[in-house]
Amino acid sequence: MMAPDAAAQVTDPARVATLQQQAAEQHLSRDPVWRALVHYEPNWMRGGVHSEVASPWFFLAGKPGRTDPAAELAATIAGLFDATPIGPRAIAPFCLFIARRKFLVDKLGIEASDLPVNQCPTYERWRAMVAPREASLIFPAAFPNSPSSMFGHTLLRVDSNRRKNATELLSYAVNFAAAAPEDKRGLGFVWNGLTGGYPGVFGLFPYYEKVKQYAWIENRDVWSYALNLRDAELDRMVDHIWEMDSVRFDYYFLNKNCSYQLLSLIDVARPSLRLTEQYDWYAIPSDTIRSLADVPGLLGPADYRPSMEAILRSETAQLSDNEQRLAREIAHGERAPDNAEVAALDTTRQAAVLEVAYDALHYQTASEEIEAGMNTAEAKAYANEILARRAALGGRSPFAPVTPPARSPDTGHRSLRVNASTVYADDNTSLAFRIRPAYHDLLDDPGGYTRGQAIDFADLGFAIDPDDGDIAITDFTLLSITSLSPRDAWFQPVSFTVETGARRRPSGRVFTDAPDDLGFFLQGGPGLAWGQGGDLIAYVFGQVSIDANPGLQPGYALGAGPSGGLLYYPAPGVQVRLDTGLIPYAAGADGHYGWARLDTQVPLIEDFALRSGVEYESTRYNDGLRFDVGLQAYF
Repeated sequence: MMAPDAAAQVTDPARVATLQQQAAEQHLSRDPVWRALVHYEPNWMRGGVHSEVASPWFFLAGKPGRTDPAAELAATIAGLFDATPIGPRAIAPFCLFIARRKFLVDKLGIEASDLPVNQCPTYERWRAMVAPREASLIFPAAFPNSPSSMFGHTLLRVDSNRRKNATELLSYAVNFAAAAPEDKRGLGFVWNGLTGGYPGVFGLFPYYEKVKQYAWIENRDVWSYALNLRDAELDRMVDHIWEMDSVRFDYYFLNKNCSYQLLSLIDVARPSLRLTEQYDWYAIPSDTIRSLADVPGLLGPADYRPSMEAILRSETAQLSDNEQRLAREIAHGERAPDNAEVAALDTTRQAAVLEVAYDALHYQTASEEIEAGMNTAEAKAYANEILARRAALGGRSPFAPVTPPARSPDTGHRSLRVNASTVYADDNTSLAFRIRPAYHDLLDDPGGYTRGQAIDFADLGFAIDPDDGDIAITDFTLLSITSLSPRDAWFQPVSFTVETGARRRPSGRVFTDAPDDLGFFLQGGPGLAWGQGGDLIAYVFGQVSIDANPGLQPGYALGAGPSGGLLYYPAPGVQVRLDTGLIPYAAGADGHYGWARLDTQVPLIEDFALRSGVEYESTRYNDGLRFDVGLQAYF
């Protein structure tokens, strides 16, 4: 950061003063490009602006520069005439703030030859390495097993002008993430991410590293969308990426996250879009993609890169039962790649069996689920043996490419959902309303999402008694996550469900004098799921339940028990779910809690659907039957 008396180091104070006056007369500090380059945003509920950047050295005007765009612009003009190195990289402002400098040179007609520093070899080498030709938005799909990625992720890919067809792996990826220690994951990571406990930083990586991480290790499908930017816009964005090296932001998982900050880079490219202004409270990756898709001509068609798991599932589906058996035995080390039974197949089918065996072993190695007692080094050596045998057969792969999902993430429903319904319960008819800011449950249309995966956040329900107008909260789901991952002979994932918030038991006893006040609950556990083809998924869970509720005696209940159900997709946009379970109480209140529920959702028109359900609930002291039918809209 420049010291307050830094003007003494300026080579041409008179020229600087003239340029600062010109900038003030042109009101350049109000220019959307300038505001985007310094990441200014309006203050909430008061006038003025502030920059989202948390690194003090980023502001040449010192502390005032964070809240005064005019002061920062004037200081930047002075900085161009100052050769003093600044920032963690210790380089002069002329070479550090490339995009800022080009903006001022263009607006004020500054001649580079007039400046004390006008050559930036480090930047020029970096720029030649990146060699930008075009940029794409990248979306690795949601990964519920990772708290940091349960809503998906977004990053940018900058394609080189040296790139040839199908060589995007040689491009560079721009990523924004929390700078958390590698050993800090799980609930602690989530808490710090929610409360700003970690700084957020941009990073530039070879794109193949990110593909390896997402598609090959975490087994997440990866979608890409070309950004149709003009050359000048792409140049400004790339120059700003250079400026962002070592710059720290306050990272918040719900709003100031990867998706929000990548939108800020696109705002730098084209400030008229004002994309970040749409996301004050939360920024979900899939929603930000749809914001870009809403801009005419900005996003190109979706391109699909299947995960390793998707590839293996597609390949195994193209084998006969006997071929699958042979491939599994080879992958598990139970049969040699050149076994006589394999050699008896024709060349094409031998190739198919060996390719699946290799991919399965590679999948196990990447997932650290190696079977047959092999360690990682042995597994890799054995995989090379399989690959050598396959190469000796020659010819192309016998497998058809993986069929992309019918809908890409940009076409999925929006995450904000509002529901209005009529409810009959406990001999009482009421009007019920729900609002859920995010994200997707098992009855929402799965198009553009992953089937069997559900994440609900801050889902609030309340009801109005039509007889006397009383309003009561029916329930509040702080967080609900369900992952139904079907098992088969090749994949043995563990499903899970967890939910916490406030609820009543039975849920229909709202407008009564019964002691059924809202109480805290936490419920969930591991499970197993099965399903062929994805249209029907059966599942079972073993759940633990904790309730703290004044309607219980002595005010709490701890129990555990089974649950299970069916999830059925009979037609596009139509979802049916049957769910049942029984939780006997082992401590606290006597008795149990049991339920059985059948729910259906049917699409009506775009962004509207009909949802209905019938539920029976039972406790030791009472039971209840509840019917509801209503309309819900997505925004």
